[in-house]
Amino acid sequence: MMNKPAPQSGRIVLPIVACAVVLWGCGEAGGASDAHTLIVEVTAPSGEPLSFTATVSKSVGESRTIACGFEGAAESGLLSCTKSGFTAPGVPAGADVTIRAMGYHTTTYAPELHAPPGSEEWDTVQVQLTPLDSFEHSEDFHTGFEADGLDKFEAATKEMSTEAGPARVGKFYVSDLYGEPRVQFQNVNIHPLHYDFASAFGGFDGSAWEFSVETYYSVERNSLAGTVMYYPTATVQSAVLGAPIEKPVAVTFFPSDVLTPEHALLGLRLVEERLQFAGIQGGDRRVAYLPAGDVQEEQLRQLEHKFSGQGALWMTWRELYGELEVQLLNKGEAYGTLRVLTPEELETTVVSYSDILVLTRLPNALPLVGGTITEELQTPLAHVNVAATNRGTPNMALPGAAEDKRVAPFVGKLVRFEVRGDGFVLAETTSDKAEQFWEDRKPDPQTPQFNLDPTGLPGFEKLSFLSSAWVGAKAANLSELSWLLGDNAPYGFAVPFHYYDQFMSTARITPSGCAFAMADCVSEGRPFDPCDRAFALCSTAGDQQQVMWDYAAQLLKDQGFAVDSQLREAALDGLRHCIRNAEVDEDFAVLLDTRVAEVFGAAPVRLRSSTNAEDLADFTGAGLYTSVSAVAGGPKAASRRIRRVWASTWNWTAFEERSFWNIDHLAVHMGVAVHQTFPDEQANGVLITRNLAGSTVGGMYVNVQLGEVPVTNPYGGVIPEIFSIVPGPGGGVQVSRQRFSSLSPGVPLMTAAEIDELHGMADDVQEVFAPYYDKSPHNITYDLEFKVHGPDRKLFIKQARPYPMN
Repeated sequence: MMNKPAPQSGRIVLPIVACAVVLWGCGEAGGASDAHTLIVEVTAPSGEPLSFTATVSKSVGESRTIACGFEGAAESGLLSCTKSGFTAPGVPAGADVTIRAMGYHTTTYAPELHAPPGSEEWDTVQVQLTPLDSFEHSEDFHTGFEADGLDKFEAATKEMSTEAGPARVGKFYVSDLYGEPRVQFQNVNIHPLHYDFASAFGGFDGSAWEFSVETYYSVERNSLAGTVMYYPTATVQSAVLGAPIEKPVAVTFFPSDVLTPEHALLGLRLVEERLQFAGIQGGDRRVAYLPAGDVQEEQLRQLEHKFSGQGALWMTWRELYGELEVQLLNKGEAYGTLRVLTPEELETTVVSYSDILVLTRLPNALPLVGGTITEELQTPLAHVNVAATNRGTPNMALPGAAEDKRVAPFVGKLVRFEVRGDGFVLAETTSDKAEQFWEDRKPDPQTPQFNLDPTGLPGFEKLSFLSSAWVGAKAANLSELSWLLGDNAPYGFAVPFHYYDQFMSTARITPSGCAFAMADCVSEGRPFDPCDRAFALCSTAGDQQQVMWDYAAQLLKDQGFAVDSQLREAALDGLRHCIRNAEVDEDFAVLLDTRVAEVFGAAPVRLRSSTNAEDLADFTGAGLYTSVSAVAGGPKAASRRIRRVWASTWNWTAFEERSFWNIDHLAVHMGVAVHQTFPDEQANGVLITRNLAGSTVGGMYVNVQLGEVPVTNPYGGVIPEIFSIVPGPGGGVQVSRQRFSSLSPGVPLMTAAEIDELHGMADDVQEVFAPYYDKSPHNITYDLEFKVHGPDRKLFIKQARPYPMN
């Protein structure tokens, strides 16, 4: 409640205050010529002094704040604490004073100054604060939380994983805003929606539409509905406070809410005084306003003096996400041997689900492992985190992890690793517990479906989502994108499973092929022993002139291949080498190269994997297979380069991933999507059709980077621009930006018009694709890859697939 008590004034004769010590500058309005020296006495109704913070504000926005009665609190500027209040020299006429004390209503008033400006007299003001009513607590809501009430707050909120670490997210509703405000913190586990809660417990009597109009879409309102988010592990470098905020508590409102900064300030005050487990001074658990998007940030910048004038804090999403020390990205549990590897070592080291890796930098690809700790910070869309999300394995980032005392003692040991909402656990374990954990995680067998009958090289315009049974999900999804988006999707054609099966059924293992595979195995840095044993397996097949399918089946039956990961990796490398170097059917080669020339002329094309074991609702297979560039003829002819894509069916990472999910390897078939390239990328990015940065607010989450620099695998410390596309006040959308690209500091990589166009396309994809997965558009999330291409900055959506949400 904004109480403005009638202060009492008196006069105390003291020396003249010189210009050098006035609170605000000399020679300006409110300078020495009209400045007063103020003594403020702050008391409870009983008359006893209180611990409090006080902010004295000049009308144009300059302000000073002091904390009195708190242990260790320091004086601020020229304000000084007294036994029962504080003194403020040089206070101009028209200044405001705001006082906060735990358990009392925050009070702002304009003191009545009676002493002549510049005289030797001081004005004395006595302020008696009004206590808050006792808080109500029920299963459905609370009207506030006492100093020891954090447990009650957590029980009424939901835990969410965010890039800033775990958050406890709750909602509040304020009725009779300008009368006798009633603040209710609803239990979101029982009442997740503001309207339902307000109708049942907040005294609102009207339809959902009437509630929205009154609460979100009206400037002339008498109610507020917002969100409060507590980040128990985050540290925010606060520009407003001038110091870090540990464990911040953010108060925010829906991006589409047309509330003014004055509404936000009032809501912040009402919430802050009722969250008594949070602080009102210093940097621990401070409550701050978090503008929902760029529109709200700009509105705040225009009126931030009103916030600072009342000692109210605010922060931006960039501050919240800017100084992370630990990222708890994907919760989960794993057992395995803890190993420290560089990305270069990872490329030549055989690892499996029984390993937990500390990675010194983010790798280009992540083979199947039990869990991951990276020393570089990740984005939620980094390949490491996407892979962990797909697999349900724990993943976190911890700079300096290999030397961290919580990690270093366990390197080389068999451990249990868990990432939780509030931290992580590493502890030694036994082989029996690890074996039992691995056995319990094994899923039911899966057999991908395929149709080998269709032939020819159909253009995307002749395919549909249902074509995935014979060209793979990626090509089928590109077809749907073409139908939906026209020339904002890549044009091209598909190579059906038929030709992969034809190749695998006719191309043969030969003794010379095995010999070359052996040389290749050793040259890539593997130990001689697994290469030699892989050569022995290959030689047996070569002597029998086995076709590729038969050799693959033989490997799957071999006991050594099954139990020895080094042999398995070397043997798969040999199989891929044989596939890459076997002859392609001559008729097919002519058919493919002719089709490339017909559609693309001499321009380069992209050959992209499109299996029946990727881009699925329950198995994305992201990053498992290989894509290559090609042309219509010569040494880089599509008919020659396609073998690399086919061979990637047997990539080590793909094989191990499928084994983890118990997928039948011999049922996996490779189609190929052939489409245009993008040689002049202005920007590239990934969009998720859900707001991963703010799970309580609808929207879409975007990572975008300059040119062709990778988004999902940033290198050299480069980070992408990260923002959410959220509803704007009064309709449309706006940006809620977490950070700028390190390659474009302070400058967005996309214009507002481009972001609006991207959002519209993504919305269309969501609407059209959802029924294909038997979902409503509101119950499925998509992962879209996009490009901003050429001098005219044309926008392309080049891939659409379901995004796993666990």
